[in-house]
Amino acid sequence: MARQADTDERDSVHGVNPGTELGRYTLDARIETIPGGERWTARDTTLERDVTLLVMPVDEQPTAAALDAARRAAGVEAAQLVRILDVGTEGAHSFIAEEGVGDSDTYAFAIGGEGLPAEEVRRITGEVATGIEAARTRGLHHLSLTPETVLLTHDGRVKVRGLATAGALAGIETEGEDADREDATAVVALAYAGLTATWPLPGTTSLPAAPDTGDGPPAPSRVAVGVPGDLDTICRETLSEGTGPDSPGDYAAQIAPWSRIPLAGAVRTTPAPRSTESGAADDDTTPLTPVAGGAVAGAGGAAATHAAMADDDEGVTREITLREDDDTSVSDTRSADAPETTAIPAAGSDSRRKGSRRDREDREGREDADGKAKAAAAAAAAAGAVGTGAKVLGNRLGRVSKSASGRSKEAIHDARARREAIREDRARRTSLGAAPVSAELEAPAPLLPAEAGAAPSRQQSTLVMLLMAAFVSVACIAGAIGSAQIGEGSDLGEILGGDETTAAETSASSSEGGGGSGEGEPFAILNAAGFDPPPGDGSEHNAEVQRVYDGDPETAWTTEGYNDENFGGVKDGVGITIDLGQQQQISSVTLNLPSTAEATVYAGDSATNSGTEIGKTEGRDGEVVLTPSTPAQAQYVTVWFTSLEQIGDDGRYRAALGEISVR
Repeated sequence: MARQADTDERDSVHGVNPGTELGRYTLDARIETIPGGERWTARDTTLERDVTLLVMPVDEQPTAAALDAARRAAGVEAAQLVRILDVGTEGAHSFIAEEGVGDSDTYAFAIGGEGLPAEEVRRITGEVATGIEAARTRGLHHLSLTPETVLLTHDGRVKVRGLATAGALAGIETEGEDADREDATAVVALAYAGLTATWPLPGTTSLPAAPDTGDGPPAPSRVAVGVPGDLDTICRETLSEGTGPDSPGDYAAQIAPWSRIPLAGAVRTTPAPRSTESGAADDDTTPLTPVAGGAVAGAGGAAATHAAMADDDEGVTREITLREDDDTSVSDTRSADAPETTAIPAAGSDSRRKGSRRDREDREGREDADGKAKAAAAAAAAAGAVGTGAKVLGNRLGRVSKSASGRSKEAIHDARARREAIREDRARRTSLGAAPVSAELEAPAPLLPAEAGAAPSRQQSTLVMLLMAAFVSVACIAGAIGSAQIGEGSDLGEILGGDETTAAETSASSSEGGGGSGEGEPFAILNAAGFDPPPGDGSEHNAEVQRVYDGDPETAWTTEGYNDENFGGVKDGVGITIDLGQQQQISSVTLNLPSTAEATVYAGDSATNSGTEIGKTEGRDGEVVLTPSTPAQAQYVTVWFTSLEQIGDDGRYRAALGEISVR
């Protein structure tokens, strides 16, 4: 993770230093200083994991608002958001524990001074918008999005930190549609920053500020090359014209689709410095301006070279040098073993070709005595071969340009249509804190013709009565025949009045279990999840939960490792909950315990450690059957472990469950 160079950990403004303990967390290194707090890497000494800790002075006014925002943000589940694990206060400091994202760099660091490929900008900002939109549907906003709050992990994931908390620390209190618009504008600004390597909004970031043309920053296509039409239009409408998307979800819909995989070795969008023929930078060169086709023009209108430099792998983009007197740009993507070709000027440029040395030699027929005759002949042959086709080539290039322009206009039209559809859909839906809005429905069309409502005739009524009487007569005859045959072929005396009776041997299982497997077929288990209520983090080895109903007792689900059998003194227990899919009448629960354990089984309408008690086991292992005093009606069954055993070679304490079946 990129760290601020001006941070001195030995003199923290909040009086904490490496090694300081806040609750169960030990601070390691300071990452950054933000308004109202500091962000540190830390170690959770109880769960033995790395986290990020936002430390704030408890007596500062924004701290209470940030803690409240963090508690609400902890309930938002989105893969693009940094998850909040814990909130607490220790002495003079309050803290917010976030999941550790140690193998990441900031978006600003990735942008650097050159920008990013346009499709990578689309992917990153699309993921950011998706995560912020998930929070918006829960009534939360970010309100402080910058290139430093977006993290890019080394495996390509996009993470946004500071949801609601960064805005609370900065004292921002925007709500409703204004907050939606503010987050959408910030996401567009992130796209602008990725394309141009400048920041277009007020505020301080590590990127330089974008120039102000009086109506806002210039469009990205005026600063960088290779900018797609939809991204360029959205940035211009939002940052210069005050329109653009109304919410992060609106932005995501307009730029979709994007690749979920990061682009490797792609061409960046910002232009490279113009070079002289020798390859050295020309200090007197006029600043370059991107022009159509991806070329770069100086003050005199001459095009300079801007192409991707890549290894000589098959199918990569190669550098093509254009002549200074030619206003045509040509891109060439071919395999490594393809023959070298010469760039062909566009039709109609004969007047500009007069200064070309090869054309002049071809036209005047001079021969070079020191070996240039072959080059002149080759140039003449090439010119002859393409002379008649120059107009055709020009027409084809023109058609391609028109086709690309048409596709760009169609893409912009489709994006605007999607935006209008999203706005109309959102207007019909109920948002948090708003009254429900219902669409006006037309009256239903009649299912029968109008004459169907007329009273039946006397003949029709008589026919219906006769049919009903016939059905009743047939039913009575069938019932009489069936009643007469009751008892035939059986000994009713032995069944109803015999002196000899057969006693069924029954056995009842105690609440402790007796090693039986219960009666009847077990219910199907729909799903399972670890159960770790506060102060736990809400999950407990969820990747292993399928092992408790896979039919193999050799595979077992285990809890996380703890320092002692009492969970390190931070919680009363931990468990696992299974989902039966619907309400079932539960008469027994069978556990297969690989090690001795103390556990209580509860049933209820949700995951709980205080519902209807099915039974408990203390110090037993192997197959244990638990039966309630009366059958329980429930959809969820929770196995709640209250003590741990030393399992594994690392000396840690855990509980384990091999299989569970419910009847």
